[in-house]
Amino acid sequence: MSYVDSFEKETSLIDKLGKEKAHIAWVMALYLEEPDVEALAATALTDGSDDKKIDFIYLDHDGKRLVFTQGFFASKMRDAAPANKASDLNTAAAWLLSGDLDVVPENIRAIIGECREALASDEVEIIELFYVHNLPESVNVARELQTAEEHLKKVLGSATITVRAMELGTAKIQHLYDAQDSHIEVKESVEFPSEIALEEKGSSWKAYVASVPGNWLHTVYTKYGDRLFSANYRGFLGGGRRRRVNVGIRESAETRPADFWATTMASPF
Repeated sequence: MSYVDSFEKETSLIDKLGKEKAHIAWVMALYLEEPDVEALAATALTDGSDDKKIDFIYLDHDGKRLVFTQGFFASKMRDAAPANKASDLNTAAAWLLSGDLDVVPENIRAIIGECREALASDEVEIIELFYVHNLPESVNVARELQTAEEHLKKVLGSATITVRAMELGTAKIQHLYDAQDSHIEVKESVEFPSEIALEEKGSSWKAYVASVPGNWLHTVYTKYGDRLFSANYRGFLGGGRRRRVNVGIRESAETRPADFWATTMASPF
């Protein structure tokens, strides 16, 4: 089923918020795996013309994650979304981090202040910037998002905060929609480079343990991204001082690659 068809059935949400805002809320609920779209919209959507280029802002205290989004909804199909809307995320980041709160609209003043407090207290380990729209993804938008990502990294000057910028257009949203009923997102066959050391199996599954070269893992990750680990029960938990295991894993990979296997296998996961 097309995600567009599913979204169009959200008539109550669309009537209440308008298509662009409803689309942002619906897509971000899909990404964040939030079942109550209306509750998420009430909490995270901004409202008003002077929103400082922030259409959606979400602070996940438990996940130590800050998400903010710029959106666009085209009434007529075209080849790509306007790239300048992606560059607006630079403006959004500037207001979020250092804009004068006295001139920030009251409806987003409290959440921006809360985000700053979380950053100052080292309670944010991931910042995600999204450009959500209903058109095909494009190279021009990707370039703008990469610029926004790199600029925010420099402004933060922090080695412990991961910054990611992502375009969510029709292809990626469809992928999110298709993946919601399955935890395994990579369905293609991938040639495995090593011998299997151990096999485990149940009535309807098989699992294997083996050592693989890091350059092979890098190659497949470059192709599939985080989808490669979609069946894992958790993602990367950050590299801050409260994540000593992850810091140790990264340190051994960077400075003692020959010992990486033994070090990671000994880590208390």
